[in-house]
Amino acid sequence: MKIFSILCLIFLGIFATAFKAQSEEVDLELVLAMDASGSVSEKEYLLQLQGTAAAFRDHEIIEAIQAGPTGRIAVALMLWSDAAFPKQKSEWFVLRDQNSISQFANFVESFQVGQNNSVSLGSGGGTGIGSGVQEALNMIASNGHSGLRKVIDVSGDGIETEFYFSKGVMIRDAKLLAGLQNVTINGLPILNRDSPNLDNYYQSEVISGPGAFIVVAKGFEDFGRAIRQKLLREIRSNVSLVPYPIEKRFAKNN
Repeated sequence: MKIFSILCLIFLGIFATAFKAQSEEVDLELVLAMDASGSVSEKEYLLQLQGTAAAFRDHEIIEAIQAGPTGRIAVALMLWSDAAFPKQKSEWFVLRDQNSISQFANFVESFQVGQNNSVSLGSGGGTGIGSGVQEALNMIASNGHSGLRKVIDVSGDGIETEFYFSKGVMIRDAKLLAGLQNVTINGLPILNRDSPNLDNYYQSEVISGPGAFIVVAKGFEDFGRAIRQKLLREIRSNVSLVPYPIEKRFAKNN
């Protein structure tokens, strides 16, 4: 079943490449893949949303979006948890001016999961990073945009887990699929008492592709600072020119 899923995704990527040749170009196709697994509380979930919304309202990020070759990027939000659980995902937004960027920031800030528009977290099982990346690849392959760069921005507070009922793609295989589609995976590890060295795991096991890097959040309260720093680097056209060790030292010392 896992091999079949991988083959399907490969063929989807080939089809999408041909389809996107006729699509409007954007500077960047970006999936914000956020952790909503069982270890994330409602407060921590909201800190991720609020930090991301605030980042997109930042004048430097707005300027970076408009400064690219096409002056626009395509962005979508996706929440992942255990491989056995469905992903919560948004539509794609094309950000090109103050109005479209503000609309996306407002959308992110109010993004809700669960039934009856209520946040229902803490029951999301294990940490299925690979299945989250696989879903993000599906989103990129079928979004109708043609990005000069394609990036999946993975944020999370733990290492990948695998249970007998979770038969999804693991991150080691998802990275291979991302390479076939020329998609970069960047990481935003959220350090905590249970995973104080999560940055090392993300660096060695999660990120991949041209210019891949991590920015470390020292807890969910630091997420807003980290996601702003990370988005600036992902959006700017020289994103791949700054080496990872400089970014890591900056994240840990500020």
